[in-house]
Amino acid sequence: MTYITSSERHGKAHVHPVAVVGAGPVGMTLALDLALRGTRVLLLDTSATTTTNPRCNTTNARSMEYFRRLGLAGRIRRAGLPGDHATDVVYCTSMTGHELTRFEFSSSDEVLDGSAAEFDDWPTPEPQHRISQIYLEPVLDSACRDSGRIDVRRGHSVESVRDDGDAAVLSVRTGSGEQYEVAARYVVGCDGGASTVRRMIGAVLEGDGEVSERRHSVQFRSPSLAGMLGDRPGWMYWWYGRQFRGSLIRLDGGSLFLCHARVPEGVDPDSVDTDVMLDDAIGRRLDDIDTVGVVRWTARRLVADRFRDGRILLAGDAAHLWLPLGGFGMNTGIGDAMALSWRLHAVLSGWAGERVFDDYEGERRSVGEATSRAALKIDSDMQEIARDPALHEPGPLGASLRRQAGARIEQIDRKQWYSQGVQFGAKYSGTPGIDGEQDGDAAIASIGDYVPSVVAGARLPHHWRPGGDSLFDQVGDQFTLLRIGAGAPAAGPFAAAAAAAGIPLAVLDIDEPVDPAIYGDATMVLVRPDQVVAWSGPTAPADPGAVFSRLLGLATAMPVRHSA
Repeated sequence: MTYITSSERHGKAHVHPVAVVGAGPVGMTLALDLALRGTRVLLLDTSATTTTNPRCNTTNARSMEYFRRLGLAGRIRRAGLPGDHATDVVYCTSMTGHELTRFEFSSSDEVLDGSAAEFDDWPTPEPQHRISQIYLEPVLDSACRDSGRIDVRRGHSVESVRDDGDAAVLSVRTGSGEQYEVAARYVVGCDGGASTVRRMIGAVLEGDGEVSERRHSVQFRSPSLAGMLGDRPGWMYWWYGRQFRGSLIRLDGGSLFLCHARVPEGVDPDSVDTDVMLDDAIGRRLDDIDTVGVVRWTARRLVADRFRDGRILLAGDAAHLWLPLGGFGMNTGIGDAMALSWRLHAVLSGWAGERVFDDYEGERRSVGEATSRAALKIDSDMQEIARDPALHEPGPLGASLRRQAGARIEQIDRKQWYSQGVQFGAKYSGTPGIDGEQDGDAAIASIGDYVPSVVAGARLPHHWRPGGDSLFDQVGDQFTLLRIGAGAPAAGPFAAAAAAAGIPLAVLDIDEPVDPAIYGDATMVLVRPDQVVAWSGPTAPADPGAVFSRLLGLATAMPVRHSA
């Protein structure tokens, strides 16, 4: 076995600006955004290929907004389900049984041509998209390999990482057994729930180790089932069987499916017969089922006690784990990536101090806590629905119970599919990275309701600009100063302060009318690179330089520049 040092493999003085451990959706998104900003990235993953495990099946609207900025939204919408496949969520006694209710959603083609009804209901240029992780990851992987700034190394397992003061050093083993060390200014662990990086920094997952029934999941193929789903097949089916209950997802719009079942309390998950469970979900025995894989897992609600130790940081499932409802898990991780990428680039480029990493931990840890509780609430609210065995019976009693169950589902579970509060409504506060009232941790006021605002800490609200562009299309990759209305103060003092500190700043004049309920008396809005409002006000601040110093941790000293 050959041990190759970083100096032998990469040249004596070579240190990567950023090493990302884990090339799932979170790690690849982080790498892509860093590359877009001009920072080179080493991306390492144990697996030789993208995932075959369809863990997450929704890319939410906030993530799609970020992918829009990365130039990938269209490619992602064209992957997975056929473009004309509706993405309805159907509730039923079984796949071939009684339908209880459904939530109707548009196809990808309708979103792409602008005709989707979601554009009337969702305050975003990019409505949420139904795509399995097995189809999302190849799109991201291809983009990483094409970027020119990302060194993708699949089949390379990180066995340890340590902070040596001026760099972090990773010990890596290839699939053939070769070992080497590599150094990076910063390391980000995006390596999942069993994270090696989290273990290396001594971070601990805290919360609830088991919050609901255990799950029995089966990925399978069945051409005959695909032909039984009617003229408007759904994307996801929530089924309430005689023995089990769970969900079933169409992964490719054809014969490939994923079925999750709750294991009843008191039943050993290992004793569950997969064929019996699928019979219950489908409503009959099918002879052409080809099982691709079976996974048994436990629902948890866990958040790491810290996201950082010196040059080593955590994001995604390495930092938080919870029930995969509403797509909250992967998408929260993508939010982590976008909140961290600009900070890494800023520190490496010399226009932010390392305190911004503490801001990242404070902001994203509190979002993780709030989002995990939102997922748990969705699960607990649905626990008692459709429990009566008579739900399956013919006759007036069964029909009445099914109507009642459908009405109750429409009332209770709507928030899972219209989770605008979770997707858009988290408001950061309590860190110096937000120049506004410091009133505690990030809050999600409601799972289903979003109130747009330009208060510091809020997501910048979207609106369509004259000419058809989204405001998001014109906000810069770095800081952007919005001047609202013809009477807005001059941008000169802000621009001069940014230039003096080396901070990239774009200025965007908003001449069209804006909603006073959203903007209030604000005439200037300073937007962070992650499309979060950093500061807003009716007049210019007396000292814009002091604002930047507070936001970016520059109050005491400028950081040392490193090559990005």
